Amino acid sequence: MKTALFVPALALTLLGAGCSGPSKPLDSGAAVSGTVWKWSRQRIADNEGNPIPPGSRVDVHPSLIIIHLADGSRQIVPLDHVSDLKLK
Repeated sequence: MKTALFVPALALTLLGAGCSGPSKPLDSGAAVSGTVWKWSRQRIADNEGNPIPPGSRVDVHPSLIIIHLADGSRQIVPLDHVSDLKLK
């Protein structure tokens, strides 16, 4: 009888442990400026960058940023590929 109660309780515990939900961004706002680099900023010699479209909504997370573009798509970029990010 104890085993019959233990198994469902264990299953619920394991399922609940991985379901913390999406993390909240550290900061969010409209982009004023910023550059997304093709490679990590450490490879400066042969790196190519593109500006973040001004006015795009940007969510900053601990290791990445999410850029919400005007056409409804999103671009997810590692944080070490971004420089000079300014939000409004």
